[in-house]
Amino acid sequence: MKKPKALILCLPEKPKNFFAICVFICLILAPISSLLAQPASPPPITLEKIKNNIYLIKGGAGANCYLIAGKKDNLLVDAKMTDNSFRDMLSEIKKVTGRPVAMIILTHSDGDHVNGLAGLTGEMKILAHQKTYEEMLPQVERTPELKKILPTETYEGTKVLDFAGSKLELKNFGPAHTSGDTVIFIPDSRLAIVGDLMFFGRDPLIHLHKNGSFYGYLKTLQNLLAYKPEIEIFLSGHAEPASRQQVAGLIDYLNQKEKQVRQLIDQGKTLEEIKSALGPQTPAGSTSRWPSLVEVIYQEIKGKN
Repeated sequence: MKKPKALILCLPEKPKNFFAICVFICLILAPISSLLAQPASPPPITLEKIKNNIYLIKGGAGANCYLIAGKKDNLLVDAKMTDNSFRDMLSEIKKVTGRPVAMIILTHSDGDHVNGLAGLTGEMKILAHQKTYEEMLPQVERTPELKKILPTETYEGTKVLDFAGSKLELKNFGPAHTSGDTVIFIPDSRLAIVGDLMFFGRDPLIHLHKNGSFYGYLKTLQNLLAYKPEIEIFLSGHAEPASRQQVAGLIDYLNQKEKQVRQLIDQGKTLEEIKSALGPQTPAGSTSRWPSLVEVIYQEIKGKN
């Protein structure tokens, strides 16, 4: 293999001033810096069996998705963020199982879970909570060509499905991450799929603009443990499979955070002082355009939500 040639900058002879040299170098290096600034391609789609016929789908653009494999067809939970990633996911599912996806369940309305549905090429049954449909509707009204991403069927409260010989119970415990969060309990496999109701290593996101609620989030986590005590594994959109102990630890963390915010409010501290004192728990170098957990708790305690 030939060694790559070194980059040689041929400066003009006897440049009149330093500014001319700088301009010349910038013109040479601009294409290189443009290439270096190109965003990295998303990682490839992978399927990992979690238990029985349930698979974790990683990679592509967007959140974790989940596959429930059947004997005749498959059920998919969530749909990635881009049409390309969605189509790649369907292709990989077909390779692994030899069967197509016949139905999709959406855990909530965030774009990294639903926008991939723009890649649908035919009709598909899409099931979600009624509030999720309502939260997705404004985007579709602004962009009519996205009509295909809307749920074709909705439920409220609880819905039970029979799929591949197992009972799936869809449950909404009220506003939490959003107003339309769906938990999918699969008792036969002792697991639940919970969307964005669990974050680890960072503070949970609560979307106030979608009528999410800190106290609702806390209540929903408590219900995850109490509603089906036999559930042992919790599968989420942005974390590895979690245990009951990890969910209990998250509940303790949120209770402690609420206690700290309330104490500082009682001391007469302002929101900015409280945010400075407690700070967000986020991965290194990451930022968020959404209100922090501390800000959400503050607003709910003060009755400003």
